[in-house]
Amino acid sequence: MSKGNWSFIHEWTIYEYMIHRSEENNLRLKCILSDSKIIRKDLWKKVEILNPIYSTDFPDIKGLKFEKEKDFRPAEIKFTTSLFSYHIDSKYKDKFQDFKKQNGIILVLSHDQLPKNYDEIKDLDIYEIDRSDFTAFCRENFDRLLNRQIKQHAETKVWVMYEGPNFNDSTENIKSARKSNIWCPTENLTSFDLAIGDRILFLKTKGSSSQDVQNNFEKVKDKWILTELVITEVRSKIRSRLEYLQLNNLNPDAQLWVTDPFENGMWRWDRVFEFKIIKTYQSDIIISNFINKSKGFFEAIREVYCFRKSRELKLNEYRDFLENLL
Repeated sequence: MSKGNWSFIHEWTIYEYMIHRSEENNLRLKCILSDSKIIRKDLWKKVEILNPIYSTDFPDIKGLKFEKEKDFRPAEIKFTTSLFSYHIDSKYKDKFQDFKKQNGIILVLSHDQLPKNYDEIKDLDIYEIDRSDFTAFCRENFDRLLNRQIKQHAETKVWVMYEGPNFNDSTENIKSARKSNIWCPTENLTSFDLAIGDRILFLKTKGSSSQDVQNNFEKVKDKWILTELVITEVRSKIRSRLEYLQLNNLNPDAQLWVTDPFENGMWRWDRVFEFKIIKTYQSDIIISNFINKSKGFFEAIREVYCFRKSRELKLNEYRDFLENLL
């Protein structure tokens, strides 16, 4: 970590920002220097693919690809350009030469001045992160970032999700999510919403369609039944599909679930998190019974079932639900 104006921020905050914006397909970088020439007008390039960031070993990013370019390029992240020093450090002589051969990028939060012995790196391009967007990201996620930085856990969250076919379906070569312990988060969940240690309640129901539950609840309220509750603990952060596959030494084209659409060169379920099953309850409970006993849970399961998205359950609502269930 560098000292001075950026000492409050760790480099992993920049990693988190880049990963998050890449997942949103909204990561762009400003070109400062290219082909040894200063770019005088604003030139922004969109990052089409960002390879997983595993560690801070040089280079930080093993490969990224800009839109309309075919080659991947490594990148080293620094707070300011002047801090780049791998070209004058004998320990990194070979790695730096490889970095140059691969058309590596110096990627900075703020461009100040060119590094010492600039002639040795004049072939490297320099890019700057969108500082205004980075600042907005830090403000939006301040609590999570601060808790992580001071090594404290934020309050455990409880999420309600619907099982769906992939939770139980399997083939000879593909495990059900119940067995593989991996799941794709719904689109409304980001890497800052779900953290290791959080609880997820996977639910399964029968007796009524989501349309009737949403539009004709009075007619079906005695037919809509909770048949299963699987209480799980989150065991990993949300990762890109590619990162998960690489970390587990799996084929990058591996199918993860029985229903796993691949269209136009892209997987429909492109994010993964891992979980551990703590307890499974088999039951036949009329869900409308929770309206008076645990209204928070009732509203959560109704929203999850009707709209197929994740819903946070407050801790007191979680407690009330378990007390009524048990």
